[in-house]
Amino acid sequence: MSDLNNFTSARIQKLVGVILISCLMVLFLTGFDMIRSKIRDIKRRADINIIIKALDSYHDKYGSYPEAIDDWQGWDLSISHNGGQIDFIDQLKKEAFVDREIKDPVNNFAYHYRYTKFRAGDYGCQNSFYILQVANFELATENNGRGECPELNWKELAPNGYTAQGFD
Repeated sequence: MSDLNNFTSARIQKLVGVILISCLMVLFLTGFDMIRSKIRDIKRRADINIIIKALDSYHDKYGSYPEAIDDWQGWDLSISHNGGQIDFIDQLKKEAFVDREIKDPVNNFAYHYRYTKFRAGDYGCQNSFYILQVANFELATENNGRGECPELNWKELAPNGYTAQGFD
């Protein structure tokens, strides 16, 4: 009978060990996914800052911001919808305002960058302007940028994203 108790005790110890290791692995993988999401969000913020600087340099050289080609409902998207046309990021790269391809780390319909340019008077804004957005961050964010006209708050289009606005 003593051998049976030792055998059962050894099995229980092994089972507890396997359960403990499994729980630790789940915690590690969950934390790892959160870290990866945070890293992608940091890249998104860095990319937007690079694009804003490039747009400002473009404006300094040409006196206006690049036109949008209307990939999707008036927006240039970092995901391919343009049938091979040069979008605003390609234009900035072609003219050496950026030195690499810039796209969202996930770059799908939920997570992408988008840009469009409006004429003076659109949505009540006096000057022509651009809107640049990160469609979404993976983690909740407090800093949603800025972008507003009298008739539309652009941040509402990307409530967990980022909006930048520049005026001609």
